[in-house]
Amino acid sequence: MINNEIDLRAYRPRIDVHDYFDLRSWAKRFGVTPGEVRRAVARVGDSPRDVETYLEFARSSAASGLPDDARGPP
Repeated sequence: MINNEIDLRAYRPRIDVHDYFDLRSWAKRFGVTPGEVRRAVARVGDSPRDVETYLEFARSSAASGLPDDARGPP
């Protein structure tokens, strides 16, 4: 018997940092620069939800004065 259910994992969006237009589109959506999206993908992977969470955390920690662990020791 054939299963007609769709595997939704195959249709989840991913951030392609090698595609300029895709990268620019995600950067505009998140309100950051393409470089920040590229760095976030390098840290947490290409899932838009993970990247958005990371960017929100980085933005809130920068606003509160916490040091960014990516920059190294002060």
